[in-house]
Amino acid sequence: MAIDADRRPIVWAFSTSRLRHVFESVAPLLADVAEVRVFDKGFEEALQVSRALVEAGEEVDAFVAAGSNGAYLRDHASVPVVVVMASTLDALQALVQARKLSNRIAVVNFRRVVAGLEQGIGLMEDTTIVQRPYVTPEDAKAHVADLAAQGFGVVVGPGPVCDLAERAGLPSVLLYGQDSLSEAIRHAAEVAHIARAAEAKRLDVERVLRHLDVGVVAVDGEERIQTVNPALQRLLGVTAPELTGRRLSAVAPELSLARVLETGTPELDVVQRLGSRTLVVSRVPLREGGAQRGALLTCQDAAVIQRLERGLRTEHRPPRFVARFDLGGLVGASPAIAGVRALAERYARTDATVLITGESGTGKEMVAQGIHRASRRRDRPFVAVNCAAFPETLLEAELFGHEEGAFTGARRGGRPGLFEAAHTGTLFLDEIGDVPTTLQTRLLRVLQERQVLRLGSNHPTPVDVRVVAATHRDLRAATARGEFREDLFYRLNILPLHVPPLRERGEDVQAIAAELLKRALLRHGEPDAHPRALALVLPRLAGYAWPGNVRELENVLERVAALFVDRGPRARIPEEELRAAIPELLARPGATPAAPAAPRADLRAARREQERAHVERVLAECGGNQAEAARLLGIGRTTLYRKLGRVR
Repeated sequence: MAIDADRRPIVWAFSTSRLRHVFESVAPLLADVAEVRVFDKGFEEALQVSRALVEAGEEVDAFVAAGSNGAYLRDHASVPVVVVMASTLDALQALVQARKLSNRIAVVNFRRVVAGLEQGIGLMEDTTIVQRPYVTPEDAKAHVADLAAQGFGVVVGPGPVCDLAERAGLPSVLLYGQDSLSEAIRHAAEVAHIARAAEAKRLDVERVLRHLDVGVVAVDGEERIQTVNPALQRLLGVTAPELTGRRLSAVAPELSLARVLETGTPELDVVQRLGSRTLVVSRVPLREGGAQRGALLTCQDAAVIQRLERGLRTEHRPPRFVARFDLGGLVGASPAIAGVRALAERYARTDATVLITGESGTGKEMVAQGIHRASRRRDRPFVAVNCAAFPETLLEAELFGHEEGAFTGARRGGRPGLFEAAHTGTLFLDEIGDVPTTLQTRLLRVLQERQVLRLGSNHPTPVDVRVVAATHRDLRAATARGEFREDLFYRLNILPLHVPPLRERGEDVQAIAAELLKRALLRHGEPDAHPRALALVLPRLAGYAWPGNVRELENVLERVAALFVDRGPRARIPEEELRAAIPELLARPGATPAAPAAPRADLRAARREQERAHVERVLAECGGNQAEAARLLGIGRTTLYRKLGRVR
């Protein structure tokens, strides 16, 4: 039900015939204050009439009645009732009229004496005025009879008292006049405005509670339910009419508020069971004017909270298609890594496909992200997929997408593939060498035509994607063995880039270790331990071949960082703990387990072969530019010519 805040209050006035005429004379004067309807009814008859009208749909905001009639309605009606109080002005005017009839005046009023009559007594000489309050009609009748016996000549009072006086042979004057009734009607209008505002607020609260997923119940000081919202009704399987007025402990002992009512202490976020459900429950006392008036319970199904928490984590998860690393993150100053950075920066200026090769753990994806962030596509998506992580059918759907119903379990409405997700950005195909041969044909077509055909669709979708691929395999050898399509290899190998293993970057190990150890200690909350941890581990890194490359180095340093958790600033790491944490570095000081030593001549030949492969690879990456290759290798051009002459 909507509350019309601008509507004039509707006031019903109930009185006997004597006062009714005064109400009828006042009502038009207050038309701008309230809409007044006058009834010539009193007591039980007034109550019955008002109830019948309200049940029939009549609107009313407040009742006005005088004396015992008003008190009766106030005790029995559900609508706010304003009892008419005699104003000082009306009382004095009544005394003036009564003095014209007799100098012995009796004022008989319901329950209280009339304030302000002392002023009238002072103004009237040779006049006797007495006040007799009454409670019941019998009291009023006895007072009138006694006053008549005492020789009082006139009675001032409410309508019923005036009727009694005249039946006893005494003249009477009505106590209430226009001033008293006007004041009562204005007061009733104020009460109506306040009640209407309170009702509007109650309805607002009710609307909020109705739409809350959280169960809410409020109880009074005796733990009797006053308000319960639909969520809690559903939880308990009981409707509001069945709950209101009952003790909460009797309805659901698990949700009892008795302890909070007794102690006045809130109980927040308590996990408890209610039947088969796990709830998170809070209980708080309700206070008004410093006194405790009741208590409030809120509860929610723990499964809902867990679902919300998962949603929040998803919402605040870092964006999926964003590159986090740039080329400056490739730590090291060796010629080998400097060459990778320089070539990657050059490649970033083009849109041609890049093929990154290198052993596992060398940082190929980091290089790919760096190329993307250095390119003109830096603000567009960077989408990465590990081609070795999916079965063939799933990888096809991941890359190219599918239409609804394309296969069993296909998402309703279809789904775009990663090529479409990477539109205007970069698609990183990690472990490209592991793509099944049956899928290589589709991949080649997309790279050639720059159009994607979803599974189950006949309509190709154009895509603007820069492709960066990576592999730890020798794709040239795989092509020779028929394991990888030759035409796809050449389509991918437009801009080749080799990331050297860590064993070829010996001078970079300490710098990389320092950075990785710093990050690991920061994750463990021990950043201040960095100097001590570094001093402990650096001497033990030298000479190890790092077959797992940077990934293995990161794992080792993570273990070292764990040794410093919750240790004091001067604590020493026991040797046995260190040996257990990094056995690969301590098994043979300064070296990794290696093959049996080769004869010196074979060793020199191996070194020459490694040098030859490295020089030719760098020269190829520089497009045959010998000056650029010499710069990347950190040697002079003469030395390069000599080495080229030797290897050729």
